[in-house]
Amino acid sequence: MVGIDIIELDRVDTSDSFLNKIADKEEIDYIKKSFCKQVQHEKIASLFCVKEAVMKALGLGKKSGVTFKEIKLCHEENGKPFVQLFGVAKEKFDQDFQDKNIAVSISHSKTIATAICFIN
Repeated sequence: MVGIDIIELDRVDTSDSFLNKIADKEEIDYIKKSFCKQVQHEKIASLFCVKEAVMKALGLGKKSGVTFKEIKLCHEENGKPFVQLFGVAKEKFDQDFQDKNIAVSISHSKTIATAICFIN
């Protein structure tokens, strides 16, 4: 399964209330480590995209009950992104993809952010 998302940065809310809606403390800390507001904006958009891409790959829509915080974006020491799943997202993965792997890739520029999720 594959999920992909892309968004223009000028459509992304950078308020603390939006960030608290989609991110946990560790994700917020990762974003805030960048002192440049532009880079923070790009990372917020990327975070949103990766969560949307994972939801699409899992086949979870708005009515599934999944929340953004059930998909956590993490990074290996070398910066490679990976996700951890919780709640409805984890239940769906365990039910439909239990012997599969989930991989994500993220990219962003000053104007757009995109992410793709592969489950194989």
